[in-house]
Amino acid sequence: MSDPRDPRDDRDPWEVDPTLVRNQGSLTTSEGTVWIAAASVAALLVGGMLLTLWWRLDAPLALAGALATALLLLIMIIVRYAVRARRPRLVTLAALFWLMVLGDLAIVLAVALGP
Repeated sequence: MSDPRDPRDDRDPWEVDPTLVRNQGSLTTSEGTVWIAAASVAALLVGGMLLTLWWRLDAPLALAGALATALLLLIMIIVRYAVRARRPRLVTLAALFWLMVLGDLAIVLAVALGP
């Protein structure tokens, strides 16, 4: 590996730093299957919890959250196979995964703090 302070090295030091988020393997070399696997596990666990909240507390928002979770997982699977360019595919999968997780968190908090 080259020294970032070496004047002979014309690469941008930000591009060769492996510790930056944008240079992580899951966003640069993966095919996207790892994002689908992580999202499937999260959707199974969170979707089950949301369905339980809907059933026990009769909270329609929890049912909507479970359906939104399943829909986002389906969109992720479609993106995985429809988008050919690696970087845009991986960034989209990561964004959809975090949208799913943060959206589910917001729904659980809304149900818990409900009327």
